[in-house]
Amino acid sequence: MNTVTSSLPSGAAPQLRLPSAPRLRWSACHSRWAAYALLVCLITASVALSVLIERSSGSGMTRLVHLFDIVALLTGAFLLYHVRARFRVEQQLVHQAGHDPLTGLAHRRSFEARLRSLPVRPHAVVLGTIDRFSRIVGGYGHGFGDRMIIGLTSRIRQAAEARGGEVYRLDGANFAILYQGRLDSPEFDAAISALRAEVGQPYVCEGHEVFTTLSLGAVCYPQDGAEPEILLRNADAALQAARQAGGDTLVHYSESLNAQAGLRLDLEAQLRRAVERQELELHYQPQQSLSDGGLIGFEALIRWRRGEELVSPAHFIPLAEESGLIVSIGEWVLEEVCRQLSQWQADSGRRLVVAVNISPRQFAAPGFLAHIEALLASTHIDPSSIELEITEGVMMENAESAIVLLQRLRALGLRLSIDDFGTGYSSLAYLSRFPIDKLKIDQSFVRNMGTVKQQSAIVQATIGLGHSLGMTVIAEGVETEAQRALLHSWQCDEIQGYHYSRPLPARAALNFLQGSVQLRAA
Repeated sequence: MNTVTSSLPSGAAPQLRLPSAPRLRWSACHSRWAAYALLVCLITASVALSVLIERSSGSGMTRLVHLFDIVALLTGAFLLYHVRARFRVEQQLVHQAGHDPLTGLAHRRSFEARLRSLPVRPHAVVLGTIDRFSRIVGGYGHGFGDRMIIGLTSRIRQAAEARGGEVYRLDGANFAILYQGRLDSPEFDAAISALRAEVGQPYVCEGHEVFTTLSLGAVCYPQDGAEPEILLRNADAALQAARQAGGDTLVHYSESLNAQAGLRLDLEAQLRRAVERQELELHYQPQQSLSDGGLIGFEALIRWRRGEELVSPAHFIPLAEESGLIVSIGEWVLEEVCRQLSQWQADSGRRLVVAVNISPRQFAAPGFLAHIEALLASTHIDPSSIELEITEGVMMENAESAIVLLQRLRALGLRLSIDDFGTGYSSLAYLSRFPIDKLKIDQSFVRNMGTVKQQSAIVQATIGLGHSLGMTVIAEGVETEAQRALLHSWQCDEIQGYHYSRPLPARAALNFLQGSVQLRAA
């Protein structure tokens, strides 16, 4: 008897594999052609039958056959109509499966499939996002945001396709563009310039004129990655670097960006634990009155003591703002300021004001006002002892709603000030309506006001503007006696800076406060 050798391992049961039946997919396309064939067969058969009957018999049967022909034609037409309708529906479903329903652009899965099919020659992959889009939605609503996305993506598509680009919408305000060629080519530079110029034109909708910019991150295929996952990860790292740089810019990918992104993720994870580990602390920078040289209050400045290292706010505040942690951190700052104020007033017996910076996300958070109300009720702090510093840009994002919120804060008895005045865009019409107590001149103007005439003019104009609106004016970043003397001669009310004092830990700030009290008593 013949034996059959097997390559299966000993003890393993042989598996019998049967050939699988062919799988047929009967689509609307097949149905359409079947309907055509059926209609042709019916017409051919009826015509042939008519000829045969007419030759063999009389006209009566011929009329019946013609009636049959008409019924066959109507049946075939009815069948063809429904098959064509199904074909159109199937085509629509196929299109919807690969495209974004809002803008009609191909979506992320289509983009990834396109990347997998790229020929091995240079392509530029660009990821982009519309800067400050979340604030636009917060100010004008999601309906306005959808209409704006439709309008902007249409303009982006026209500008990109005019230079040979393919545009995809990924999600939200994020999109991708694929260009043929290298990142360092003049054609790519021209394409990006045309794209940014087109988006830079104001978008007008429902009586609102909105100016937008783009953050862009670019990688080169296959140099920066041959797989879609790697390309998208590297392009996203470049995009995040563009956003962190303030937006309205293009960043080319480099390997160091991934390392920076990893460090930022580690830093964010550590920052999430910083509050519960009590690693955050407040330092207080004294503020001086120029009329009598006395202490009028402090500005609370947050610090992060990570082990033996004191992390600069410039490193973690933008990260906290981006991740949303700034809301909980801001709440902790307000609670700590109220606690510190209670202690200082009990120890010194003196009333003073502590200024607290309010971040854009904290100001826009739904529970911001309720948290302050609860905090004032639980601590019994005099509300006029707390001054909230809010940047002019935040208030101008949605001026009408900002006015309402500021009025409610003012009704609680809180003091309000505009921080970094002059660095953003302000409407004088709105500025006169804001219930503001104080203007703070940004240190970038103070630093060079003694040598640059334009800076000097801005500082003097700001002081005059503040006084004409009934506001107190304070200048920050005062580091020399010459700067202090100039501000005093221009009738600035208050100063803050290294010339008077550096930011101090809470205990040192109490000593400074007690020394100021003794100096006044003397």
